[in-house]
Amino acid sequence: MFRGDMFDAQAIPLKVLIVIAWNLNFQNSEALAGAPSWLDSDKYDITAKIANEDASGAPIKPGDLDISVMRKMLQELVAERFHMKYHTEMRPVATYTLVAAGEKMKRAADPAEHMRCDEAPGPDGKDPRIANPLLNKLYWCQNLTMDALAKELRFMAPDVIFYPVTNATGLKGSYDFSLSFSTVRSGPGGGFGGPPPGDAANQASDPSGAVPLADALKSELGLKLEKIMRDEPVLVIDHIDEQPEAN
Repeated sequence: MFRGDMFDAQAIPLKVLIVIAWNLNFQNSEALAGAPSWLDSDKYDITAKIANEDASGAPIKPGDLDISVMRKMLQELVAERFHMKYHTEMRPVATYTLVAAGEKMKRAADPAEHMRCDEAPGPDGKDPRIANPLLNKLYWCQNLTMDALAKELRFMAPDVIFYPVTNATGLKGSYDFSLSFSTVRSGPGGGFGGPPPGDAANQASDPSGAVPLADALKSELGLKLEKIMRDEPVLVIDHIDEQPEAN
């Protein structure tokens, strides 16, 4: 973690540091390529202090540095100490297209209302999470178009939707609806940083009561997620030393 002018990491796999530094998704195994096997297993302690001045001699105030600057500093630290060589390139990865599968949504009650999607019960106050705690996500969306929903899905379920979703529903206009589902982490074996199923958005329903996003979209909204391969940017490691430079 970053504390004031210090960065502290204890017993952290280098892969985790790279994911943090390059702002990758912990659940997305396709975002990083060329990683040697030890990147997951070898653990390191890092204690780093931000310099008092930048390259121009201007004073640095840690409180004025935002997370993007901190990430850049961590990138430089990892690249320098582990002699990491890397590049970014477009590669085919798993993405999704949203299609119609028997529309079940209601047209927006008032198209003049502003578009919104809140993590909360709808106007009727019904909360399915009370009866089934594994339904740990509940959204009420008002006056939402299908283009907007396709964009919103990535933020609703970042543990299974890693890249922008393409809207191919052909549905026009805007809708009001509720959507409740279970995240990968709420199901068995879904821990922080743990790999989700290969097609996580379309994972099978769990006997425990967990409801995957794809099942919820189909049963509640009459929509379907179809998996496709599409080129997206991937961080590729060309070289990295297992042993860092000495302090």
